[in-house]
Parts: sequence; structure tokens; C-alpha cells
Amino acid sequence: MNEPTPLLESQRHYSLSQKRLLVVFPALALIHFTSFLDQTAISTSLLAIVSALDLGASMSLVGSSFLITSTSIQLINGRLSDIFGRKASLVAALAIMVVGNLWSGFSATGVQLFAARAFTGFGAGAINALVQIAIADITTLEQRGYYFGMIGMAVAAGNGLGPLVGRLLAQTVGWQWSFRFVYPFCVIAIGYLMAVWPTSPSASASTSTQGLVWASLFSIAVLLKPISQCRSTMSWASPAVMSMILACTILFAVFLAVEWRFAKLPLLPVRLFHCNRSTTILICANIPIGWIYWGNLFLLPLYLQNVRGSSPTQDGVLMLPMVITHGLTSGLTGFLISMLGHYKPIIVAGAVCWVLGALAKMHYDQAAPIWQIVVVGVLDGIGVGCSLQPVLIGMFAGSDTEDRAVVTGLRNFVRDMGGATVCTVSGTIQSNVLSGQLRGRVSDSLLGQLISSAFALKDLPLPGRGGT
Repeated sequence: MNEPTPLLESQRHYSLSQKRLLVVFPALALIHFTSFLDQTAISTSLLAIVSALDLGASMSLVGSSFLITSTSIQLINGRLSDIFGRKASLVAALAIMVVGNLWSGFSATGVQLFAARAFTGFGAGAINALVQIAIADITTLEQRGYYFGMIGMAVAAGNGLGPLVGRLLAQTVGWQWSFRFVYPFCVIAIGYLMAVWPTSPSASASTSTQGLVWASLFSIAVLLKPISQCRSTMSWASPAVMSMILACTILFAVFLAVEWRFAKLPLLPVRLFHCNRSTTILICANIPIGWIYWGNLFLLPLYLQNVRGSSPTQDGVLMLPMVITHGLTSGLTGFLISMLGHYKPIIVAGAVCWVLGALAKMHYDQAAPIWQIVVVGVLDGIGVGCSLQPVLIGMFAGSDTEDRAVVTGLRNFVRDMGGATVCTVSGTIQSNVLSGQLRGRVSDSLLGQLISSAFALKDLPLPGRGGT
């Protein structure tokens, strides 16, 4: 990746003094922290929710409904912020999170909760991109690594505290509060943002919205539905799945044709792929990044609970090395990019750590020593810290300023699609292994419960659990 990137002078930004940045930036860090706190708190309260609402095999819809909407909004989100402004878009996204979490906390049925989480996903998915776009707006390319590093620390804090808070609230005051506790953070963030955010220019909504192609939102949602559900409730060969995939293919083809030929303000400009080879490589790199990042979050709790028999509290402790290292590495890589002016060595170092961690996981079993899990967690944390924000910084450096918002949306969309895919692939492999090894040893109904919810393994009456 030796191609030239745009000169620092061509990377336009709002002129904020260092003192002003120190006032504005905490608002963005608080918003990002709150978003990831919301996304991760549900992980440790999910079993309580399943029991209270009698969700059974449909428990996966709690997560997939959120995933579908949060991923679907990514491509359109950046362009909307170009039209209506960053502050208005952030306030709207936070307001959606407030309503969605209140709705979730008062849900009395599974259907109500699925709808509430889907609604919340629109706000949370928008926030993840908007914060990154806003940072790029108010910092120079030289400063960007430093501030993105601090945002990475906020993400790590949200990821680390969310499961602990969710578990504590579910055990003490009820699972509803694993949703309700988020909205005070959202309200505080809205007030702080409105007080400190600088006035910024935006495009005219009356003319700019003519170029929006809303078919993308529906085509992505149609694709993510079978991706998120095939592992548990649908077969890939079923007519419903095949119909959704066909409809998605047609809709997305129409979307690309209109975007690249006719749209005046495209959501996915074709020029993004013509900037230079380095930028294209970084765009594609987000697929394996999402695959590895979300795959670790999906599979590690399964291993700890079902193979090692760890309690949720022990799970949280054993995941702390990854969370803490992620936060520290994000801050350090931000400083290094700002000082050195290069992002490639950092991204490569993160990839090497992920490879080493993956090789070590191949030797995980019931007797794997604690030190091995801790070391692998450190390697995974370094991999995350060297990948998530540095890749986006590199994409900003290799693209035009006016494409900042759509570049961020594209990065998040590609990464989330990688995450959605790995959850499906991992779930399918897991289901096939369980089915092959347990068929004939347990009843078909019990096997169906295992396949639909592997987190319930320790609570089911399995014969010979100690030897499997």
C-alpha cells in the first residue's frame, strides 16, 4: 500500500481549538459508550428474558431483530447526516434509543420485545457511524488517530461494563432494567451534545433527498433475515429463504444500477472503489474483521459456559483481558498513528495477533489452563484495538472529504455483514456437530432445544454430560 493519499491540507474539518475539542469530544465518547453499553448489557440478561417471556427457540430473534435494523441503516445513515447535519442526526438516533429501551423494558410479550429491539437498532446502528463521522469533521488527519483511539477506549468500556451491569440488574431488580438503565445516559448525552456541538453546514434536504435510494434498506433487511435465522428456525433450502435471497439479489442489483447511473446524491458512490487500491483493500478487510470480532464475542461465552462449565460471573472475569487490552491498545494505536503518520504496520500487527489467537483456540478443551485463556484474550484484544479504528483512519486518508460519511457507513455495513455471516456459519457448524454427535443419545425434542439454544446446555438433562 504505497499509493499516495490526499494531502493533509485537503482533508477539510471544522476549525476547533484544542480547548474546544476537549469540551466537545467527551459528548461523542459518552454517546459511543452508551451505545455499546446498550448492545452488550442484554447478553447476560438474555436467559432471564427467555424464561420470563417464554421465548424458547425464538430467543435468537431478540438479537437478530436488532442486528437487521442496525446493519440496514448503515448505508443510508451517512448520507442523511450530510443532509440534516451531524447534531440533528445524533440527537434523533439517541431519541430512538430512548424510546426503544423504554419500549423494551415494558414489553410483556416476545413480539413486543422483538419489535422494540428492532426499533432500537435503527438508533444504535446510526450512532456507531455518526460518532466516527463527527470526529472526522472536527479533527485534522494528524489529530484523528489520537481521538479515534480514545473512542476505542470508550467502546471497550461499554463492552466491558455492559454484561456486568446487565447481569447485576437482571439478578437484583429484574431483566427489564437491563434496558431501562440506558435511557438516562441517552438523555444526558442529548443535553450535553446540544449544549456544546458547533454549528455546521448541511445540504438542503429539499433537493438532496431526491438522490436517496431507499431500496437499499429493504434489500439489506431481506438478506439479513435468512442470514440471522437459518441456523435455528429455517433451512437454507426452504422456499421462504430462497425467495428472500432472490428478492434481495434483484433489489440490490436495482439499487446499484440506480446509484451508479442515475442518483444525484448516491448512498454508495462508485468513486469510493476508484480512489486507490489501498482504500479498496481496506474496505474489503472489514469483512474478515467483522467475522473475527463478532465470532469471538459469539463463541467465547459458549465455550466458557458449555465446555468449561463457568458461571456468568466467571465468564465476565475471563473476558476482561480481551476488553481491557482492547481499550488500552485502541488508545495506544491512536497515539502511534498520530505520531508516526502510518497505519499499515499497526493493522498488520493486529492481524498477526488474531492469527496467533486463532491457532491457540484450536487447542481449547475442558482442561485448557486459565493462563492460556488469558493470553489468548490479550492477543484478541490487541487484534481488535489494532483493527477497528485504524482501518477507518486509513479509509479516511485515502478518500475525499465529501465522502467521509458514506465511507464510514460503508465500513460499518461491510463489517456488520461479516459479523452476521460468521454467526450463521458458526451456528450452522455448531448445530451440525451437536446433531451428529447427540442423535440417538437424546430425544429429538431435546436435540431440537440444544440446536436452537446452545446457551441452555447446562440446564438440560443430558446423559453423560461429564464426558462430552
